[in-house]
Parts: sequence; structure tokens; C-alpha cells
Amino acid sequence: MKSYLSLVPKYLKAHKKKTRLIIASVAISVSLVTGIFSMLDFFQQFEVLQQIHENGNYHLSIKNATDEEKLAAAARIDVKNSGTWISFRRGTLGGKVCRIDAMDESIAPNMQFTIKEGRYPAAENEIALEEWAAGSLHLKPGDTAKVTFADKTERGYTLSGICRDYPNTKAGDMPVVLLSVVGANAVNAEKASAFLIEFKKGVNVNAAQKALQDSLHLEEGRIGRNEYLLAAMGQSTSNKALSLYVTGAVLFCIVLIAGVMMIYNTFNLSVMERVRQFGLLKCIGASRRQIRKMIMKEGFSITARAIPIGVLAGMLLAILCSAVLKFYNNSYFGEIALFNVSIIGTAAGIAVGFLTVLIASSLPARKAARVSPVNAATGSNELKISKKKKQGLLMKLLHAEIAMGMNNAVMKKKTLILMSCSIAISIVMFLGFQVFIDFTHASMKTSKPYTPDISLISDKNLSSKLYDDVSAVEGVKKAYARMFSYAEAAFDASRLTPLYKENIGGITETPDGMFVPPEKSWFISYDEDQLEWAKEDLVEGELSEDRLNEQNGVIAVAFHLRNNISSKTATLKLGDKIYVETPNGTKQMTVMAILRSVPFSSPQLALTTFITTEKLFTELTGETSYKIIDLQLKRSGQEETLNEIRSMLDSSVSLKDQRQKNSETNQAFMTMAVFIYGFVAVIALISILNIINTMNTSVASKIQYLGVLRAVGMDGGQLDRMIFAEAATYALAGSVIGCILGMVLQNYLITSQLSYFNIVWEVPYAQIVLILAFVLLIAAASVIGPLKRIKARGITETIGSL
Repeated sequence: MKSYLSLVPKYLKAHKKKTRLIIASVAISVSLVTGIFSMLDFFQQFEVLQQIHENGNYHLSIKNATDEEKLAAAARIDVKNSGTWISFRRGTLGGKVCRIDAMDESIAPNMQFTIKEGRYPAAENEIALEEWAAGSLHLKPGDTAKVTFADKTERGYTLSGICRDYPNTKAGDMPVVLLSVVGANAVNAEKASAFLIEFKKGVNVNAAQKALQDSLHLEEGRIGRNEYLLAAMGQSTSNKALSLYVTGAVLFCIVLIAGVMMIYNTFNLSVMERVRQFGLLKCIGASRRQIRKMIMKEGFSITARAIPIGVLAGMLLAILCSAVLKFYNNSYFGEIALFNVSIIGTAAGIAVGFLTVLIASSLPARKAARVSPVNAATGSNELKISKKKKQGLLMKLLHAEIAMGMNNAVMKKKTLILMSCSIAISIVMFLGFQVFIDFTHASMKTSKPYTPDISLISDKNLSSKLYDDVSAVEGVKKAYARMFSYAEAAFDASRLTPLYKENIGGITETPDGMFVPPEKSWFISYDEDQLEWAKEDLVEGELSEDRLNEQNGVIAVAFHLRNNISSKTATLKLGDKIYVETPNGTKQMTVMAILRSVPFSSPQLALTTFITTEKLFTELTGETSYKIIDLQLKRSGQEETLNEIRSMLDSSVSLKDQRQKNSETNQAFMTMAVFIYGFVAVIALISILNIINTMNTSVASKIQYLGVLRAVGMDGGQLDRMIFAEAATYALAGSVIGCILGMVLQNYLITSQLSYFNIVWEVPYAQIVLILAFVLLIAAASVIGPLKRIKARGITETIGSL
């Protein structure tokens, strides 16, 4: 047995090109698995940091904890940090509505509260303010200010420190006033208290929560969870998070299957190419067991070379993604090491590499061991084309060589299935991961064309003159405004969702199929630019200002925000009639378009949301003044522009600076997008290499068969057309299977797993056309090289080659 196994190194050395092909296939598969699992590991680390920055670094909270409960919770061995957090109802500071909070200094860093100037408030009469608020109120450390609480109690405080800005409060023009815990306890105004708990790394938070509840005898309603952070850590129990976990598991199972398919395909075709070699070994005394062991040793010898290459390539790809984020968003991720190695990704790549080679080489080894010595010596096993058949339909419709190529692909059913599945799995992966791109855009509020830098809002109306004045400011790039109002709107009662009917209760239906609206609907005016921007969220219909005006059209919003929570209260269709109560009586409107959502939340609960043109809005409500003016600023001189705009405003107008919030939102989107697009890019690259590898090996395995055809008179052009036809057959079969299974996967992921995120599945026609064209092009290009090499060899040499 030793003598036969010693042939393996000699064979590998003698067939360097074939060996490199197999090594490349294994390395590609390992790099795919290593890269994707490493990026997943890094993404999880980045997402945890992102959620800590946005929602605070705590896992659980205890509502209104007693001193005994605080001491007991803080003393647990699995608790890393803890502290009290107190919040009051909104008050005012210097005429601005403000949030009033207090927290222990120990927990302040966990809540992203960082003092930039001065010191943390400690005394009963000390407070800290955000930098932007202190600047707008012209306060500095040591100055005094009066805070009015919700119960109208007024207290004087000394500004002890200035902290970094919070993007959400800055965008809402509502500063955070931070009191000391001592100062908060001295105030008798209504307040809520929670004890925040951060657990040590590696602690099972769900188990710790149960132990904490049992030991302290806490009622269920007193325990709070930081679900966003727990979801990023993989410890959330919410339906949304579980849906994402299931989705990820499905896609990564497909990645593993793809790895096995790629290696198995290459090993199988490589072994079948050497049928005569194995048969001749049997002629000189090699047993089936010896041949199997020889092929298995060959497989593991190749794996030993391929796995380091694949692991290194996969890690480099993941490190590249991390480097992009580290330098793009240094404030969030600056502390992460540049050359971060993922143990999970490396282990997954190595384990999957060995596992797939074991599976992929054992099956072809059994086939090779069953080769008959007679067939091997005569080459009959390889050169047998087909049994005698009547002339088929393909021969009647197509040229002989094209029909032969298609027939060669179809006749060898196992090879057809193998080749098609190899191509199909890449397409399924691509379409499956494409869902996450849609999810990324739908679930994260990235900067859109309509995203403002500055918003002017007033409880009173904003005049057209103010709109004209701010639009004319030199540093203003774009200005657009909206009117808001509420009106009773009725439509077909069957369009109300069952959940809304259940939640609202007592809806009265009228004999004509309508209903008595239990709540008013929210109407928003859009100008021509805003209608154009809204097309990004258009589900169906048409957004034309002229046509809406001509036909009394409204735009229905499928998912509208109620208390900042996305809700679907009605399933309106194109052509539905809406009956709106106006100052001049009931007006009939027609639904002419449906938007997925709008980026605004109604200040009060509303039945649903409708969008109209400014002309129709005035006809419906009688109002002509704006409620909000949005401004986009030019890049240069923004602070000067801001000061000029402030000088035009009176005390009734609130200026909301959203620039920091927009920037951090874009950075959050970038965090996810880098990895999601990275996954798709890896899959696209792997798909290309997989198709090239598969087609190359397929042509190489037919070398003697092609030599016989040349010997009986087939010229080079006919040979090319035959092979191209065969490659196109494999490519089309794989594309059709892959597109069908990919669409099924997309539909499943969106409708059953990501339905919470308002993603509407549509047949991806453009993607399918591109995939078909792309696969056919790559398949055709991949056989050019092998064909040139075959035609460069002599016919006798080709037929007689092993």
C-alpha cells in the first residue's frame, strides 16, 4: 500500500496545473467561509459598539429600586458596573423646553455622558449642559441658570460642567439638563428612577435576569431590558431580533453548502478525468481500498496547502472592512485594533475546509475505485458517447455541433445536476444576501435627498415671507416646506386592518360600507420636489402634482408612525375613494398612489396618513401657512449661515439642528453597509471564480472525447460552438434553478422573517436579467482558455493523453 500512496506527491508534482486548480477551488471555498464568518464576527463587535453609543451600555434596569435591591444587585459577581438614573418630566431652561435627568457619576460613561469642560455635577445646586445648549444660552462653567420643572417649581443652579452633545436632543432643540443625584432627590417634582446594570463580558443576560428576579423577588414589570444592545449581542428574545437570527442562520447554511458544492464539483471532475489512470493502477494490482486511500491522501495533501491560503485571504477581506470603518468612523471604532483576527472566522474556515474535503473527496474516491480495468485500458468508459438513437428535435432545429453540445450536457444527468447546482448555489446566495441590502435601507434612516440640515418649527404658523427670506440666504442650498393638519376621513370599512379594529374597538360601520372615523387622519402637503423624492418609497401608483390636482388625488401611506411606532392601520388600494370632512362640506378624493412610509411622526394619534399637493391641502383644510420649513445648507460657512437664519426668527420659532444626528445616522448605516455589501461582493467574486473553475474543469475532463471528434473531421469553429452550447446549457440550467430558488428564499426571508421592517417583496426582474446575462458571459469566457489549449495540441496527443 505504501508504494501506491507514494505516487501522490509525484502525481501532484507532475500535474501542477490540475493541482493548482483544485488548490484554488479549496482556497476559494475556505476564504468564502472564513471571510463571511470573520465579517459576521467583526460586524457583531461593531454593532455592539454602535448600540452602546446610541442606547447606552447597560443590559438590565430595575424600576424604582430600593437601597437594599441596589446593594444586592451591585454586589453580584457577574455585575461589572451599575448606577442610578433619574428622569423628570420635561421642564424649561432659558425659555427652551428641556429634558431633566440625573445619574450616578459611575454610570455616566456608560450612557455616553462625557464632560468636556468643567466637572461632573456633585452638589445639590449643580448641573451640567450639552455644549450646543450652553452655547445657545450663552452659559459657561460657573454661571447660574434657572430650571423650571413640570410642576412649575423653579430652582437656581450653577453650571459645573459642559458635556458632549447628544445628536437626538440637539436635532430636537431640547437640551439635556443633568442634575446630581443628590440634587434630583431634593426635588419633589414627579420623577422616575431606574437602577442600571451592566454585566461582565460573557454573561448570559437572560439567565442572569431570571436569577436576579428570583433572588430579589422582583415583579416582571420592574425589570427593563436594553433590547437593542442585547439584540446586537445575540441575547435578545424579541420577535424582531429572532427573525434576524433565523434569517442569518438560513443564509450562512447556504454559504456552507456552497463551500461543499464547490470543492466536491472540482474533486469529482478531476477524479473522473483520470479514470484510465486509476484503472491501470488496478491492472497492476492496486485494490479498491488502496485507490480510495490514495485519492483521500491527495485531497488532504491539497487541503494542507489550500487552507492557509484561504484563511489568509478571508481574514484580509474582513480586516479591510474593519479598516474602512475604523478610519471612516474613528469616534466610534477608533479603539478597535486595525489587524483584528477573528478566532470564529479562522476556526470556521479551517473546520469547513477539512470537512468539505473529506466529503468532497470520499464520494469521487468510491467512483474511481469501481472503475473496470478493461474500460480504463481501452478508454471506453470515457469515450462512450451515447446509445444509438433516432435523430432528435435539436438536430432538426439547430446546427449539428450546437445540438451535440446541448445533448452532451443533458445526457450526462449527474454532471448536469452537479454543474447546475454549482452555479445555482452562487445565485441563491447572491439573491439571499440581496435582501439584507433592502433591509439596510428600509430599517435605517439614512440621509435621503430630502433630509434637512436645519428645520424651523413653530406651534404658530410659519409665513410664506419667512420661507422666502430663509430661501434667499446665501448659504442655503435648498428650502422646502410642509403644511400639516388633521381631518376626518372615511373610506371602505373593509380596508381597516383587524389589528387596528381590535386595538381601537367600537368602530361604527354605516349601511353604505363606510365607517365613522374614531380618529382624525393626518394630512401632509408635498411640493413638486418632495413628490419626486418620495418615489424612492413608492409601492404603486404615480406621483404627479398635475395629475393629483386634476383628479383630486391623495397618496396613502401604508405604514405610518403613531407615537414613533410604525403601524399599519389600513390597507388602501389604488382607486379607493376617501371622503374628507372640510370646512366647505364633504370632499371626495381618490387614492392615486401608495407610499411605503414617510419619515415623519404625527404629533398626535391619527387613523392614517395622507399626502396631498399644496393646492389640494388648502382646499381641504383652508390653511395656507407652513408648519415646518426644512433647509439644506451648503458645505462652506454653515455656522455663519446658521447665525444669519437665527437672526430672522422670533421666540416662537424653534430651530432644530440635525447635522450631527444626520452624520451619526450615516455612520451607523455605513457600519452595516460595509459588511452587507462586503458579503455580496464576496459572493459575486466567488460566483465568478466558481463558474470559471467549473467550466474549466468540465472542458479539461473531456479532452479525449474532443480529440476523437477532431479526428473524425470536426473543425475548430465547430468545436468552439459545441463547447459554448454545452457551457450555455449548464449556465442556463443553473441560472433558472438558482433564480427560482433565490426568489423563493427572498420571499420567505422578507415575508416571514423581515415583515416587521416594512420591506415589500417584488419580483427582481432587473436582477434576474443581469444574472442570466452575467452567468452566460462568464461561462462563455471561462471555456476560451481550455479550448485554445486543446486545439494547440495534436490530435494523436489529445486522444492518447491520460
